[in-house]
Amino acid sequence: MRTAAVLGFLCLLSAVSAFPQDTTPPPAQGGPAPGAPGTSAPINPTKPDLSLPKDTAAQWQIGICVFSSDGLSPDNAYLAYSLPLLLKDEVSGFGIHTYQAEEGERARKALISREIAVCEKSLTSVRKERDALLFNQVPAEATARSSVETRLAATMARLDFLRTLSPSRIDAVERKPVVIKEGTGAGKLLETPAVPPEIYCAQQGIDLLIGGTIQEVQGYLLLDVWAFDSLNRARVFSTRNAAAREELSASLQGFGAEIARTILGRPWSRVAFTPDPPDTAMYVDGVLAASGASPALYLSPGMHEIRLSAVGYKEVSRSLSLEPDQETRIDDALQKIVAGQVAISTDPKGADLYVDSLWKGKTPLVVDRPPLRSRGVLSSPGFYDMSFPLDPASPPNLFFSLQKDLGKRDVQQKKARDDFYVSLGFFAFSLPLPLFSYALSIDFAMRTLDLSGQGRPAAAAQARTESTIFLGTYYAGLAVSISLFVWMVTRIVRYVGVANEIAG
Repeated sequence: MRTAAVLGFLCLLSAVSAFPQDTTPPPAQGGPAPGAPGTSAPINPTKPDLSLPKDTAAQWQIGICVFSSDGLSPDNAYLAYSLPLLLKDEVSGFGIHTYQAEEGERARKALISREIAVCEKSLTSVRKERDALLFNQVPAEATARSSVETRLAATMARLDFLRTLSPSRIDAVERKPVVIKEGTGAGKLLETPAVPPEIYCAQQGIDLLIGGTIQEVQGYLLLDVWAFDSLNRARVFSTRNAAAREELSASLQGFGAEIARTILGRPWSRVAFTPDPPDTAMYVDGVLAASGASPALYLSPGMHEIRLSAVGYKEVSRSLSLEPDQETRIDDALQKIVAGQVAISTDPKGADLYVDSLWKGKTPLVVDRPPLRSRGVLSSPGFYDMSFPLDPASPPNLFFSLQKDLGKRDVQQKKARDDFYVSLGFFAFSLPLPLFSYALSIDFAMRTLDLSGQGRPAAAAQARTESTIFLGTYYAGLAVSISLFVWMVTRIVRYVGVANEIAG
């Protein structure tokens, strides 16, 4: 009987909730989006959320995790993070990931699938809230039931919209910068995944996860390296190799080239740049691509305009055809620009000449005129070093007479330094006199006013006299301190002047 009564009561509540209610509150203004998980604000059923899913990820992220290890000896334990760091260097500097048509279609479908999962989670939450109202012993208010039913209807409308949504309606990002996600493991690697790669990528927001396993087997190291593409939900690279410890690093060379197609999302051509001189800049199609030594560049196959430039050297420009999945080396040696020469001689002869710290030879000699302002230094035993500017406007002949080192300059510098320290000491010792005398004069002035107010003229006159004495001492001490400060300034100017004169 009790069971039949309970079932009858539940059927009655369901029938009542099916009728429209006049007490439905208006939709919340500025609240969360309809169907968003965890929201509880009522939603206007006449305006369900029909917004298109959006890709909010601004970067294409690569995750490299610490390798899992099995039975590694203490001497080989470091390989679990040193080998992933080598892979990190291999896949750095790829630049931009481009979504091709097929991959872009999968990306749009993935956006819809993720949004459906969020909506289904929200739907489950709202249904639980409705069931809690039905089974509550306390009769629920009509307003609360109406709010739950309203949100339930809006969430189901959102879910139906997503399930019938065509991926072609979504504006997906076509290009994203490639970055390596940093973690908290050794070398800022990600921790070894404790869950399947697909779940780990979703948790970390990773597009490509690189990991591996290393173990010792009969005196050899067995290395298994893999790369998991979260969009394809599959491994796109896998290799296994057994080798000695010294050979493992070499086995990972070329990993970047093997996985470049996945990271870039397009065909590639690898360019190895070995600059001569070392500070040469390389421009590809008018854009700076490398400055000096840099990791290999992965460019699009086809024709490109290459320009090499360095200060003081002639530029080199040419067209370069790059083949798909091939490496091209650029090792042009730029020709130095000679803007005339400068003959340098000294008295006495045989002085060493340095230009920007580079030894050029002994005087007399002829050097190339530098394209930018440089600093020349002449050095000879028994003589003071002499520095001079050397630039494109320097005359064709330069003559310098070196000054013998008789020790007088060192004496002058030491005397100038000692004079400065003495003046600084006198100035520092003179400061307490005006400070304390001024403070005492103020104290006695206040005492004079206090004694005058008490009707004690004799004591007030005495305090006034003492205040005048300390005030005079203050002015005298201040004058002395100012004089010593001026003296100190002149000494430091002299000291700096002697030091600059010696330095040339």
